[in-house]
Amino acid sequence: MKTVGIRGATTVERDTAEEVVAATQELLEVMAELNGFAPDELASIFFTVTDDVRSTFPARAARKLGWTQVPMLCAREIPAGASVDLCVRVLVHWNVDDDYEQEIHHIYLRNARILRPDWAQPTVAPSASGSAAEAAPAAEVEPDTGHHQPLTAAAVAPVAFQGEPGAFSQEAIFRWLGEGTECVPSETFRDAFAAVSEGRAASALMPVENSTTGSIHPVYDLLLEFPLTIQAEVILPVRHVLMAPKGTGLRDIREVCSHPQALKQCSRWIASHGWTPVTVSDTAGAARSLRDDPTPGRAAIASRAAAALYGLDIVTQDVQDVIHNYTRFLLLAPGEMERPKPTKTSLIFATRHVAGDLYSCLAQFAVREINLTKIESRPDRNTPWNYLFHLDFEGHPGMPRVRDALAGLERHVSFVRVLGSYASTELR
Repeated sequence: MKTVGIRGATTVERDTAEEVVAATQELLEVMAELNGFAPDELASIFFTVTDDVRSTFPARAARKLGWTQVPMLCAREIPAGASVDLCVRVLVHWNVDDDYEQEIHHIYLRNARILRPDWAQPTVAPSASGSAAEAAPAAEVEPDTGHHQPLTAAAVAPVAFQGEPGAFSQEAIFRWLGEGTECVPSETFRDAFAAVSEGRAASALMPVENSTTGSIHPVYDLLLEFPLTIQAEVILPVRHVLMAPKGTGLRDIREVCSHPQALKQCSRWIASHGWTPVTVSDTAGAARSLRDDPTPGRAAIASRAAAALYGLDIVTQDVQDVIHNYTRFLLLAPGEMERPKPTKTSLIFATRHVAGDLYSCLAQFAVREINLTKIESRPDRNTPWNYLFHLDFEGHPGMPRVRDALAGLERHVSFVRVLGSYASTELR
C-alpha cells in the first residue's frame, strides 16, 4: 500500500468559527467527492492557516463531517510571498493500493486559486507525493474530433424559421449566411423544429433569449423534445420599426399589433402613447396582415425589411424601450458540424430531490475553473414540481477538465443531455 497527497486551499472573508468551519467543510467535501476517498482510508490530515485565522478552527470542520478517526494536525504557516489573506490550506494523505494510477484532484476554492500559477502552464506537474498527477485546469490541447461538415450556407440551407418572410429570424439568417440563403417560413416554433426533423429543412434558426425580455421558454422546451444539436449561436441587434398604411400619422394610431416578444420589448413606448397592443403570431405576419387589411387606426411593429416587403410606411423607427436590444438565436440541425474556437456548450440536466444536489452539480464546474454563462430552470412537464436546468458554459466535452466535470455531474443527476458545442457568433 502507498500513500498519495491531495492538496487543497480556500479562503474566508472573516476569521469567525462559523465561516472558517463552513469553508473548510466545503473544501473537504469537494476533495472527497472528486477524488473518491472515504475517511477510513486516510492516513492523516494536515491543516495550516495564515496568521489572520485561528488555527483551531479547520479541524472542527472534519469532526463535523464525522471524520473522527483521522489523525489531524493544525499549524500556522511560515510566512511566504505566495500567501493570501484569511487562507486555510490542507494536505490529505490517502492510503491507496500499490497499483493506483488515477488522477488526483487538488482543489483550490475562492481566492486561494491564485496560489496555483502553474495552472496556466501547458505542462502537468507532479503532486506533493510524487505519485499522482495534478488534475488542475492546465492549458489543454483540443483533440481531433474527426472531419465534420463545415458550417456554411450550403451546409445548413434550407433554414427553417418561425414567422413569415421579413421576420427578424429571417433577417438573422440573411445577415449571417447571406441574402441568397434558402429559407423555410414556419407558422410556429414547433413547425420549424418539425421541418428539420422531417427533412423539409436542413437546419432551423430559433430565438432563445432577448437581452430586454429574457428567455423564450417555448423554444427551450422544444430543445428537449426534438433530437437536434446546436451548431452555432447568432446574436442579432433588434431595431423595431413602427409601420402603417400610407398616409397614417402618429395621431391616427389607436392600436399596435405584433408578436408578444416585440410588444414586450416596446411596452413602455406603446403605453406612453396610450395605444392598445394586439398580439399576433409574428412580427412580419403583423405587417402582412396590415397590408391585406389596412384597418384605420392600426399600426404594426416589425423590421424595416417587413415594411419594405409589404409596402408599408415607416412612421417612426427604434421604438424599442432599450436602445441596446439583442436577440440570441441558436442554429439547430441533426449531427455535428465543424466546431470553431472558442467554444460554448449547452446542456440540460435534472437533479434528484436530495439536499445539496444542485450545489454539487454546479461545483463540478466551479472547482475546475469552467465559466458558466447561463443557468435557468424550467418545469419538467412530465413530473409536476420537478425542474430541468439549462446550463451554458465555456468549453466542450473534448477538453479534459470539461470531460471530468461532466463525469462528476452524472453522479448527482437523474438525467443529463448535452445539446451541443458551438462557437459564439457576433453578427457583423
